[in-house]
Amino acid sequence: MARPDKTAAVAEIVEDFRSANATVLTEYRGLSVGLMKQLRRSLGTKNKYSVVKNTLTKIAAKEAGVDLDPSLLAGPSAVAFIKGDPIDAAKALRDFAKENPLLIIKGGIF
Repeated sequence: MARPDKTAAVAEIVEDFRSANATVLTEYRGLSVGLMKQLRRSLGTKNKYSVVKNTLTKIAAKEAGVDLDPSLLAGPSAVAFIKGDPIDAAKALRDFAKENPLLIIKGGIF
């Protein structure tokens, strides 16, 4: 990834952190594209589920003023930026993880 692309990606993640009511970090290793689409649909249209680079997410969290435990960003990570009701989104993630044990919920910021 070229430096201008990284800068743009960090800026987008910073905006996502700032506009989200809650953030949930997950590990998605082994989930197929179809399952990822199903997960995104279950979260609804207000929320965003993105596969992220750990280093860029650490930088963006610091810029956004979010205190993020570095252990949450180990391994392949994806972040659910919750802009709607955090309880409904958390339940959707929990239910999806029950049906698909490959999705691991690492933690969240509420």
